[in-house]
Amino acid sequence: MKKLILSILLFILSASASKAAESGTIYTRQDSIIYEGYISKFASKQDVPLNQLLTETAKYFLNKPYVAATLEVSGDEKLVINLREFDCTSFVENCIALSQAIKSGDRSFSNYCRLLTRIRYRDGIIHSYASRLHYSTEWVMQNRDRDIWENIAMQLGGGKVKKTIDFMSTHPASYKHLKNNPANISQIKDIEQKINDADAYVLVEKSGISRIANKIKDGDIILFATSVPGLDYSHMGIAHWQNGRLHFIHASSKHKAVIAEPRTLAKYCNDSKSCTGITVLRMKEQ
Repeated sequence: MKKLILSILLFILSASASKAAESGTIYTRQDSIIYEGYISKFASKQDVPLNQLLTETAKYFLNKPYVAATLEVSGDEKLVINLREFDCTSFVENCIALSQAIKSGDRSFSNYCRLLTRIRYRDGIIHSYASRLHYSTEWVMQNRDRDIWENIAMQLGGGKVKKTIDFMSTHPASYKHLKNNPANISQIKDIEQKINDADAYVLVEKSGISRIANKIKDGDIILFATSVPGLDYSHMGIAHWQNGRLHFIHASSKHKAVIAEPRTLAKYCNDSKSCTGITVLRMKEQ
């Protein structure tokens, strides 16, 4: 009976995946197999608290390869599904969308695509390269306003930081879809202006992380602010307590894989010359 149920589930997922392909979503057969495997393993965890489910989902992808710029494909902007390899942002986004799919009770591939689109794109709508939430500051604001999470940096003793965000428009050669594309650059400039006007860049300085670590929970999203001019954040991960110490799980460019960071969160930040502090997001039960 269990084999029959699993076969039916896989058939439904495959049909749902085919619809996603027809609508312009980019993924491989291997991605759908990974998705099916995840759903099979986690389907019984609908009642697990979201922060715990998110942590377990992050652990599920340990040792998957790190690959930079996994969303930068050629042609028109489309939803990219890549569960085979991750950069830091796609890892966190996928862990959230997968966990939300389990919690929702709708484990169809199309629902997962919808949830990922909602997290990744402005107003949850794909219409251009600029509709993707490239800057983490806007990503935080957009998903906060949809009640997906709460930005708790202020509650942890953080404060607003004044910084002009304009890295993308001032470094167009670094971006495949900005290089030699004045229209895209113009749209990005408009977005940067709105981010700067919002005055929503809130950080806990890295010198204070040790003091507030006990207030951060498993499954909180950690964003690492950077001193790079014009850029808000350079990395993100998922908080994870190990042996009474606060660490995090992330897609690491240094280790070229998804890992449970061996250093504590505080030490990781203090070891980094460019890290200026963190922003902490707490997921909300949907």
